[in-house]
Amino acid sequence: MDAGSLVREAWEIVPILLLLVVGVTIAVQSGVQHVTSRRDLRQVVRNLSQILLRILAYAAAMLLVNEWIGMRPGLGW
Repeated sequence: MDAGSLVREAWEIVPILLLLVVGVTIAVQSGVQHVTSRRDLRQVVRNLSQILLRILAYAAAMLLVNEWIGMRPGLGW
């Protein structure tokens, strides 16, 4: 891998990670007023688990679609 391909890959992955971080921060705070109470802590954990399950489900669906159309999953190697 040369420097140009690393810059190209970073150019593609940085916006995706930025959108994920922004979405997680918005979703985690949903329904939470102050994190000091036990109820609000449970809500934060519930929000995080829902986000994790959705991301895993979307990734699994994308891998299944790639397999279905004949593209084997890989990391570009």
